Amino acid sequence: MTDPGTEFIEKTRYPDFSTVDMILRVPEPARELAVPEGARVIGLPNPKRIRIPDVPVRDALESWEPVGFFSRSSITRKELSFLLWCMQGSRKLPGQQAFIRNVPSSGLRYPIETYFVAGEVEELSAGLYRYLPLSHRVVLEREDSDLPFAMGTASMNFKMVTRAAVTFLLVGIPRRSTWALGNRGYRSVLIEAGHVLQALIMASACIGCEVHPIDLFHDQMMTHLAGLDPSTQWPLYVGAVGRREREL
Repeated sequence: MTDPGTEFIEKTRYPDFSTVDMILRVPEPARELAVPEGARVIGLPNPKRIRIPDVPVRDALESWEPVGFFSRSSITRKELSFLLWCMQGSRKLPGQQAFIRNVPSSGLRYPIETYFVAGEVEELSAGLYRYLPLSHRVVLEREDSDLPFAMGTASMNFKMVTRAAVTFLLVGIPRRSTWALGNRGYRSVLIEAGHVLQALIMASACIGCEVHPIDLFHDQMMTHLAGLDPSTQWPLYVGAVGRREREL
């Protein structure tokens, strides 16, 4: 029986670019999933105008530890805007036409879509949302007060997730990477999910929140919850954000 890890590494070695779709002039996949027709799109506060305490990088790293418990917590819409901006925010390079995001991405392919279930976010009803990094907005995918409980069940961290202010779901779109990088792009998708979650951990420290990373979850339940196409959209990583102490 072939070891799946070894097979993955062997099949994603540096590719023969004569087989890469970009070289073969196959149309490039969209950089962002389309907004469903009739869906509600919600603007976010400008991240450049949000005042956030300066937390030294060392303090943010040294203060992180596994979270075993959240009290019922909430965040403001400005704080949500800041977290999303740090995770996947898009900005234009000075004097250039290219846009980059705030996390590294092999080949600037950006194969991660950021979904989140709002539990207690100011001015947002409970439900499933998706971040639109090119315009710094969010789209309401589904409004449902039971979604925090469904997310808790799917992530097998019921108490942690249902008490979180917001729980992020990082979804990989491998086609964006493999179009330019061949099979090597599959590695890039997984690596980038780690970059995004680490950015969330660092950004959350700035607003007095903590992150519980979850990589062991029920794939089929998570795919169903987010309405994903399992052949092209992969749930990869979950991050629950909250506070340990009850807010006064």
